[in-house]
Amino acid sequence: MKVWQLAYPHNLQHVSAPDLKLTSDKVKVKITKALLTESDVAVYSGAIKVKSPFVLGRFAIGQVTEANEDSFIKKGERVYLAGVTEDECAETGLKIAGETVDGFYRDFVLAGVDDVYPLPASVSDEAAFLIDAIALAERVVDEMQITVGQHILVLGGGLYANVLCQILIYHRAVPILADNNAERLARAKKCGIYYTFPNDETLRSNVLSATGGKFADGAVYLTYSNRSEPSIMFPLVKRDAFVAFCAPTGKSLHVNLEHALKNNVTVKGITESREFVSTAINLLAQKAVNYSEFPFSSYKEENLPELMDKYAALLGSGSNLPEQFDILKFIF
Repeated sequence: MKVWQLAYPHNLQHVSAPDLKLTSDKVKVKITKALLTESDVAVYSGAIKVKSPFVLGRFAIGQVTEANEDSFIKKGERVYLAGVTEDECAETGLKIAGETVDGFYRDFVLAGVDDVYPLPASVSDEAAFLIDAIALAERVVDEMQITVGQHILVLGGGLYANVLCQILIYHRAVPILADNNAERLARAKKCGIYYTFPNDETLRSNVLSATGGKFADGAVYLTYSNRSEPSIMFPLVKRDAFVAFCAPTGKSLHVNLEHALKNNVTVKGITESREFVSTAINLLAQKAVNYSEFPFSSYKEENLPELMDKYAALLGSGSNLPEQFDILKFIF
């Protein structure tokens, strides 16, 4: 078996590893495509500490090559691999692929039958990499108890925020997207998001205008590609509102809670959404999310070290990664 192994920060090696042997509670999956993410780059650069040697890769799809006869997951099925799984022995009760346990930058993995999700033919390989964003959005809707007609302020116009706004519309809520990137706001408009405003001194008046003179019923801060001050949401929501902060695991965020305490705001932190993966796949099959405006780039797996170096340099300089889906094809 071949793997991309991190020997130490900034040193990614293509090495051989022992073949995996199927066990009774697992299926063997051939990785076909994986997504390059900011958390992968953070591990590669040493910003997130891991014990080397280590295999990166948070999100992947593949094809089942071996399964037990009585398994409901069948050989040949195209599947999405769960990036977060349960682990009773872990401090958080979770295993995170590519962060706390070896990830998916390799040609084969053994996965529990509950940790692989068959993909219908109507969900393309590219669309499958939106599953995490959609699942996160569904968890936001659930955790914040969002109801029909509510106005929800979304701060941060990256891809995750765009998907969240579309899911809010699907649930007949009204998203108000605020960001300072004109390209993101234009993309949001093309995806059917009506209220898109710059995140500046006009935001308060724009929120009041969109809500008919009231404040938002809730707010969500997406840390993905977002460097704006998170505390500005608290004065823009009603008393007793829910405010959620969504971030990848391991990402720190400093928030001033002064206005939250004054307004009796309920603050929620959301980092993963494994319970909503099946829901996300169903929503993709229903074409509930328009991703035609999202940029996708495809690379061969041998381009991985070059991409990691490029993106590690960007993060090291304080810049954000490009807002695109970088998909790596694993053909060993």
